[in-house]
Parts: sequence; C-alpha cells; structure tokens
Amino acid sequence: MNVMLLTFGPNTKNHYQACFAILTILKAQLKPAITVYTDVPEYYASFGDSIHIEYTSPERLQQWRGEQDFFWRIKCKAVQDMVQRHPGEHLMYVDSDTFLASELDGIVQQLDRGVCLMHEREGCLSEFSSKTESAMWQALRGGCYNEVSVNESTAMWNAGVIAIPGQISQQVADHAVHLCDSLCATQAPWRLLEQFAFSLALAQQGPLEPAARWIGHYWGNKDDWNAAIAEFCLTSKLKAHTLEQDLQALDGFDYSAIALRRKTKSSKKRLVRWLNQLMPDKNLQFFSP
Repeated sequence: MNVMLLTFGPNTKNHYQACFAILTILKAQLKPAITVYTDVPEYYASFGDSIHIEYTSPERLQQWRGEQDFFWRIKCKAVQDMVQRHPGEHLMYVDSDTFLASELDGIVQQLDRGVCLMHEREGCLSEFSSKTESAMWQALRGGCYNEVSVNESTAMWNAGVIAIPGQISQQVADHAVHLCDSLCATQAPWRLLEQFAFSLALAQQGPLEPAARWIGHYWGNKDDWNAAIAEFCLTSKLKAHTLEQDLQALDGFDYSAIALRRKTKSSKKRLVRWLNQLMPDKNLQFFSP
C-alpha cells in the first residue's frame, strides 16, 4: 500500500504535523511506501530513505489549481498524480493533522475487499445547518454532476483520510478531479468542494466506510495537538534523536489524552477579543543594540 501526504507553504505547523503523522505510520508493523508531496523538502530530510519526497514546485501547484483557480483542487490532482505513478496499487491519502493510532492491517483488509475509506461520514448535505453546507445544498440540490446526482440522501464525508482500492484507484481519482471542476462551475461556495468531490467519487464506487477507528484526525483541536507535537519535536531536536529514537519515543505518547475536537463558544471568542482591545499589553520593551 502507498500512503501520501500533501504539505506546502511557509506555515511550519503544517510541516511538523506531517512529520508526526509520518512517524506514527513508520511505527506500524506493516510498512507502506510513504510519499510526501511538498515544496519544502528540507523539512523532511531527517527521514532519509524511509520516505519518498515528491518536490511540488509553485508552478506545479498553480497549474493544479486549474482554470477556475480553486486552491484545494491541488488535493485532487496530487491524488491523481500518485495513482498514475502507482497504477493498480492501494492508495491512502492522509491530511497532515492526523495520526495512525492502530496497525494498518485493518485498512489493507478493507481495501483488499474493494471497500473505499474516508475519515468519517459527517452527514447528509441536506441536513446541515451550518452556513457553508446549507449554501452548498441550495446550489447543488437536484443536480447531476459527472453522472452523480445530488439528492436528500447524498452524504458529505470528511476527507482527512482518503483510501482507494488499487483496482479502482485510477477511475476514482480521475472522477474526483472532474467532479471538482464540475462543482466549481456552480454557484456553490468553494470551501469544501474538493471534499464533496471525493465523497461523491468514492461513494459512487461503493461501499464507502469510515477510517476513524484506525486514524485520528484532530482538525477540531489543532491548538492543543500542535502544542503537544511541538514539544515532541523540540525534545527530539534538543536530544539529537535519531529516527529510530523518535519512533521509540512514540511508545510514551498518549493519543487519548488530548481531545480531537474542542468547541469554543463564539461569545467567548468575542469576549476575548473585546478584552484584548480594552486592555492591550503595555510597556513593551525590545532589544536595541
């Protein structure tokens, strides 16, 4: 099985998240081939030959955005590119803010059976009350996009994990790109369209099952997880750990100690902003040579 990640840009948080995710995958007994698509290959030098780096230039990233210049079309194109490089092989894409909390055997068994996986089923698009999904539903309801109809039972799946059986990987990847382009041509808001494109493309092949029992996805609490991962990476740097020592250090990491999601009330956020404006920090001192 091939595992891929996609990271780009100057935000180091995305990259140390990805490094942590890679470590958890390398820790597994079943060793997949890991490829990182990135424009900052030097951030992954410590992994040496244990992973493959696919340099993704700014020009390539811009090309992958397509004629409609949709930022997250890059994700669809990266998956398509990976499938083309490894035809007929199982593929699992994971977001950088994930970790493998179990062995890979269960995932491989599902793929061997022809089952597609995404992180989890979020619900029917028609039933969401949030602004983005509601607007998507109003724009897409009753339509047919690349031979896929959107109706009351059409579900949105979380795309933090996308696993495709090898025998249908090319078909699914190509379909996801075409669906993404078709959806972008509508009046639907773009923020989640690549996720919805994958949801439609994988469900069209069916069956589609959740991967959440094997892979944690902390998109809903990045602050707490970033703090823990930064501490892990800093300790590794200060102690000059080898890759093997970092893998051993994972034995002491408690994946269940930090919530995957933390919802902060909007009223609390407004209060914090108001207090910061009302009582800004004073007497700031800076070094002056």
